[in-house]
Amino acid sequence: MKKTHIGSTKTQRFFSGKGFYIALALSLAAVGGAAWLGVNSAMDKLEAPPPDLSNNTQIEEPSEWTLPQTPAEVKQEDVKADTSSAVVEEQANTSVVQGYILPLKGSVLNAYSGDKVVKSKTLDDWLMHTGMDIAAKVSTPVKSMSGGKVKEITNDSLWGTTVTIEHANGIMSYYANLKSAVNVKANQTVKMGDVIGAVGETCDIERAEESHLHFGVKKDGEWVDPMSVIK
Repeated sequence: MKKTHIGSTKTQRFFSGKGFYIALALSLAAVGGAAWLGVNSAMDKLEAPPPDLSNNTQIEEPSEWTLPQTPAEVKQEDVKADTSSAVVEEQANTSVVQGYILPLKGSVLNAYSGDKVVKSKTLDDWLMHTGMDIAAKVSTPVKSMSGGKVKEITNDSLWGTTVTIEHANGIMSYYANLKSAVNVKANQTVKMGDVIGAVGETCDIERAEESHLHFGVKKDGEWVDPMSVIK
C-alpha cells in the first residue's frame, strides 16, 4: 500500500494555490520594513547635532583664512631701514635723555627778544628778534642741537639757507644764514651734535651784523628763547 505524506501534500497545495501569493506579500512587507528602518536611522543621524569636539585632541581647522603668526627669517642686510614717523619719533626721544646743546660756540650778538622790539642794524627799524645770533666765522661747522628729523631745507630771500629740524616734545630748531651747500637732506634722521652745515653769508635781513649763525627754537608752534631749552 502506497504511503501518502499528508504534511507535504498540504504544503504543496498551499504554495501552489493562494498561499503562494500570501507568502510573497509577507516577504515583500518584511523587506520594505527593513528598508524603512534603515532610511529612518540615517535621517536621525543627519538631524542630530554635531558632536562636541572641544575635548578632542585632534587639530581643529581654522575658522577663517589667516596669515601665519610666525615671522619669516630675513637676513639683516636685506632689511631696509625703517624711516616711518614712529621710528623717527623714537629716535628723536633720545634728546630727552641727552638734552640739548648749542649748535656752535660763540658770543651772543643779539639775544632772543620775546615780545619786545629791538633795533635792527640792517633795516634800521624796530622789530622782534625771534632767535639768537651767535658770532662765528664763515665756514664754522653748525651742529644739530639734539636728535631729530630734518623737516625741510629752504633758501629764503631774507634768512638765506635755513635748515629746520623736528625734535621730540613739540620742539623745532631753525639754523639760518648757512652756506647754500648743507650736509643733510629732508627727512634725514640726525643725532645730537651731527654737523648739518656751515655758517655762511646768505641772510640778507641781518647782513649788517658780524658773521654769525641765526638760531631759533619753537615749542608747540611758538617761538621761545633757545636758552630756555638748552639747560
